[in-house]
Amino acid sequence: MNSMNNMDCIDSGTENCPCYLAATGDCLICSRLQGKEYCDCLWKGVCIYNEFIQSNQKINNPRKDFSARIVSKKKYLEDLYVITLEVGRGFALKSAIPGSYIFLQAPDCASYYQTPISIMQADTEQGFITVLIKSISAKTKALCMQEENLIVRGVYRGGISGISNIIGRFSRIIPDSKLLVLTKGVGFAPAINLLNWAGSNTETEIIVDPDKICPQLIWDYLHFSGADKVHIKSLQECLGASVLHEKITEGGYTIVAALASDFYIEEIQKELSNLPTPPVFVHSNNANICCGEGICGACSCVDPDGTIHKRCKCL
Repeated sequence: MNSMNNMDCIDSGTENCPCYLAATGDCLICSRLQGKEYCDCLWKGVCIYNEFIQSNQKINNPRKDFSARIVSKKKYLEDLYVITLEVGRGFALKSAIPGSYIFLQAPDCASYYQTPISIMQADTEQGFITVLIKSISAKTKALCMQEENLIVRGVYRGGISGISNIIGRFSRIIPDSKLLVLTKGVGFAPAINLLNWAGSNTETEIIVDPDKICPQLIWDYLHFSGADKVHIKSLQECLGASVLHEKITEGGYTIVAALASDFYIEEIQKELSNLPTPPVFVHSNNANICCGEGICGACSCVDPDGTIHKRCKCL
């Protein structure tokens, strides 16, 4: 059976389904919407094909650009900014889910200046979201120069790969889980969002590599996350010599989240594979977040079976 018919899509069954891929014959779930004459999907929700046909082949709630007021902007380093935006309570509530990200664009720039940015914090009472931006090149420099408004598109949900494996009822983290988070650089932003979502019912520990960010930023936001244990140390020190192996075994961690560069994700995954019973592994989606809709194809990869996966849409 073609595995493409049975993969999970981050948007399936949500207010954004059916999406643009249904209209182009590229739905990740529905074989009928892929042009086949039969259904062989394993989707257990409302039939996507029926929804699409009954709505006269209409795309459901396409994400649109809107202008958001900059509530505050704080500069931590010469190239590191934390920006809070007013987006409304509904948008903020959706942004609180781990792996949420948005596309941001400076108002005076063309649409190709849009860049994906992870949500660091969501204030559902005031309708605010907070993001962490490293000013590196043209897109991020343009964002960090703004003082009044930014153009926002979202919310997108695929910022953390494997997130569906740790989510239980009511979209919360599986009860009695023990979560170890390892993060570096701007991966600190989705780490804070993940810890906030885990809440007091999940035992949590975080290791933060301070390289490329700063201690003040770390403590400003870890203070609100409620992490049970916090360590500021290089991720390189955690790899090799069984350091990570011992921490996971002794701590009894059931989930490990690597929110860092692909290098560290691969190294941590190798370490976990040597454990007798590896914990569930989730990691940041990094370079696979392109247009967010699966349309441009830049996120596509081919598995050993020859199946094409659009990784910005896959769970």
